[in-house]
Amino acid sequence: MSTGFDGIDLVAVRSPTLPPATHTNAWILGVESLTVVDPASPWDDEQQRLFEHLWARAESGVPVERIFLTHHHLDHVSGAMDLKARLAKRDVHVPIVAHEQTARLVADRVEVAHHVADREVLDCGGLPFVAHHTPGHAPGHLALHQEASGAVIAGDMVAGVGTIAIDPSEGDLQQYLDSLEHLRSLAPSALMPAHGPILEHADTVLSFYVAHRNGRSDQIRAALAETGSASPLELAPTIYPELDPAFHPIAAAQILTHLKWLGDHGLVRAADGDRWCAE
Repeated sequence: MSTGFDGIDLVAVRSPTLPPATHTNAWILGVESLTVVDPASPWDDEQQRLFEHLWARAESGVPVERIFLTHHHLDHVSGAMDLKARLAKRDVHVPIVAHEQTARLVADRVEVAHHVADREVLDCGGLPFVAHHTPGHAPGHLALHQEASGAVIAGDMVAGVGTIAIDPSEGDLQQYLDSLEHLRSLAPSALMPAHGPILEHADTVLSFYVAHRNGRSDQIRAALAETGSASPLELAPTIYPELDPAFHPIAAAQILTHLKWLGDHGLVRAADGDRWCAE
């Protein structure tokens, strides 16, 4: 699929991602050769479909040069080794590249050949993309900025469908907020997320994400002030009244992420067990 941006194309593949999303966007970057971002599907039919698209490009003189991972989550890396193997069978040997922290987190299942550093410039088939370390959702998260067009390959910093989850066991809300502000400072023309359509009006989108997170923190703090103390799971029906109770454990994890942030800022405190109190 063409995106309207020179040297940026898209194949969306079915992946084991969180609903309402059903696919992960495999962004294909370059003119003279191709960098494949997040070949994500673990399913053979989708892996074959992506490979056939890429091999058709190769037969027209535009080969795959590398595989790039934005971060370590399964719905981003599950097809990386399969794509590498399919290409190797055609005698095309490509490296998988990622941030050093991502490489450590996928070491048991993905062979990362090169660690991409913050602000490293990647030549993607004649087009330079600058890698930006954007932790918060995941510790080794990288976004790619094409300065000429202003496009940002945003990974899971934002979403075109659904929202971004921050797992309290590995994510960090303050880092995520800082990363959103960093992306804003790049003045991007468009955000190309891992899930859903391209997001134009990038500054408005990023500002909304910051405001949404801050608003959620205020909402949780107010709920604690009213109840006295509560666990994240007890807060879930109040904070996410629209959710089916089956999703309350996932909501509770998001609430805990915010509670940790509020605690770091001295606005709430941990109480007995998994309960929290307003200060």
